[in-house]
Amino acid sequence: MASGTDVKWRVISNDFPKIIAGMEPRAAQYVAKAALDIEAGAKARAPVDTGTLRASIQATKISPTHWRVTVGAEYGIYVEMGTRHMAAQPFLTPAINQVGRAFRQAMKGIVA
Repeated sequence: MASGTDVKWRVISNDFPKIIAGMEPRAAQYVAKAALDIEAGAKARAPVDTGTLRASIQATKISPTHWRVTVGAEYGIYVEMGTRHMAAQPFLTPAINQVGRAFRQAMKGIVA
């Protein structure tokens, strides 16, 4: 490029806001499905003694594209990870792993 040559751009139309607006509802659906599937998978895998652990697993909507899956039972981490006295009985991590691949593929489909 020769010295002193200017390049000027003129935007004729900008479809990005329309594209993003079309993506968000689909993303919200995929995020909700993933969170609810993780909740269901964790509940199905959680060991049951009294049922407290299973009942404490909840998916909560924070915003359309932000959900949180929590384990309310204080001892849930010890069941998941184990202790020196008890072997791990993972229930949440396998649920996340099972949902993760399909979720990533669905999200890739939004932008493809």
